[in-house]
Amino acid sequence: MIRINRTLRVFTAVSLIFSTLPLGITARAQEVVASDDISGGSSVFVFRQSRKKPQERSSATKGYTSRGSAGVAARRRVNSYVAANWRSKRVTRKKVGPSAATIAARRRITLSTTLTASADKMLDNKQTDQAIATYREALKQNPKNEDAALGLSDALTAKGIEAAGDSNNIAGAVFLEEAANTNPNNAAAYAKLGGIYDANDLNDKAIASYEAALKIDSGLTELFVPLGTDYFKAGEIAKAETYAGKAEAAGPESAETKYLSGLVLFRENKNDRALASFDRAIALDSDLVSAYYYRGQVLDRLEKDDQAVASYKQAVAKDPEFAPAWHDMGVVYYNTGDYQDSATAYQQAIKYDSTDAQAHANLASAYRQLERYPEANAEYKTASVTINKDPDLYSEWGFCLGKTNEWGKAVARTLTAQELSPTPIDYTNVGWAYYNAAEADKQAKKDAEAAANYELGKAFLQKAVAADPRFDAAYLNLGSTNNALGDYEGAVAALNIALSLHNDWVIAINQLGLGYRGMNDLSAAISQFNRVVTLDGNNVYGLFNLGSAQFASGDKKGAKKTQDRLARLDSTLGGRLGNIIAGRVVDAGVNEIKKRIPIPRIPF
Repeated sequence: MIRINRTLRVFTAVSLIFSTLPLGITARAQEVVASDDISGGSSVFVFRQSRKKPQERSSATKGYTSRGSAGVAARRRVNSYVAANWRSKRVTRKKVGPSAATIAARRRITLSTTLTASADKMLDNKQTDQAIATYREALKQNPKNEDAALGLSDALTAKGIEAAGDSNNIAGAVFLEEAANTNPNNAAAYAKLGGIYDANDLNDKAIASYEAALKIDSGLTELFVPLGTDYFKAGEIAKAETYAGKAEAAGPESAETKYLSGLVLFRENKNDRALASFDRAIALDSDLVSAYYYRGQVLDRLEKDDQAVASYKQAVAKDPEFAPAWHDMGVVYYNTGDYQDSATAYQQAIKYDSTDAQAHANLASAYRQLERYPEANAEYKTASVTINKDPDLYSEWGFCLGKTNEWGKAVARTLTAQELSPTPIDYTNVGWAYYNAAEADKQAKKDAEAAANYELGKAFLQKAVAADPRFDAAYLNLGSTNNALGDYEGAVAALNIALSLHNDWVIAINQLGLGYRGMNDLSAAISQFNRVVTLDGNNVYGLFNLGSAQFASGDKKGAKKTQDRLARLDSTLGGRLGNIIAGRVVDAGVNEIKKRIPIPRIPF
């Protein structure tokens, strides 16, 4: 086997055109990348869509909020309402004379009334825990004591407000839930509950609580914006639009109402109007972080990339920990080919939200583009904990593992992609991984393992060409694998099909030459190798193969001329070919020497 001392980092991007397939499985436009180092360009990996597949923005329906956002401002307005209205309005009741109940019952009623009055004083003096306990005892003595029930609801509301604090801690919910159950007309309890659920991303519960509060008090205009935003998050855009309209009509004009209107317009793809609404919201409140963020999304949608990035930067300048803006900034940078800045933005997104699996996956793709393969592998691994049903992720991860020569893991990941998506592309990539695993085994002199991996790869490649008879990459990899297994007739057949589908494909022509040489058809082999170096005059492996075949055919003069040409391009390979010509190395043909070709670098 010829061993090359220098690393070849070479790629080719090829657009593949396929007609309708009999099995209805289509290998759509993707990109083909030749293996380097270990395979020397004798097999190719096929990206399922595109090596530069555009990344997507964060979900447009999430209704993200941050410090200084419209959602926070609206919840503060709700808190103000609750603070002013947490005490139920009591009704003066006509005293009822003693009933025919027993003396003991009359005493319990009297005690319950006394305890209620005592608890009222405690609540007035902000002795909330004591008031709650006393109201409970009053209800224990007389479950029909409506004043005690109202008082307990009020006390629990006060306790819930205290436990929730300004941050709407979820700890307050248990008290407010009991307050609402005790007094179903406690609008303040429901409103505060909505704020707590909202702040803790319990969207469905927030909606139910806000709606309950509005059913009790339809004049609670403070709830229109947070409720509309929650409906936006739930994807119920018509309801979100209804509450946006109610908020606008209730007046006065505010940043949060314009923000909500902008969200609805954005979701309806009314981009110019959405942009105007977000701009107005920012004019009314320059600290409205979420407005800058969604303004960036609109600008990105309008393909105003620089302005989108500027708007995201304004968002993180106001709130450096606002992870969604960092995430979508990374998307814009990635889609415009600025992979370094994309990686930096995703690193920030993950710093402030380590649970953002898509940011980890996107960062992995950015690292892949930067050829930082070990870091890409680490990010794919993290992302796969959550994103475990995405064949693209596992396929790309397998590619990057190949780049770090972890071929066993590359096989495992491409197999997972194939299990999730059994397409010709995925079968081909499993074959690619097995082929290269076999090459690694061969270099390590593990011949039995190499043979087993070649056979496994061949089986998957046969599945690929059976599923898609017009998939050139699958035929190429099958031809290379057949050459490695010594099935030269099978290799020639597969490679001729590949070339009928993809004219002048240098890597396939070189492999075809090897197949003919293995069949001892030196004339046909020389013809193919000549074609390689005609198409690519700097193809050192093609030149090496040509000179070796010329020498084997008895054309020592032609071999020497080829060796001189090769030596000018690569002194190491030129010297090795010279040793063959001088008789210092026995050229036993393809069974002993594995030739490879480089692929011309094409900028991505």
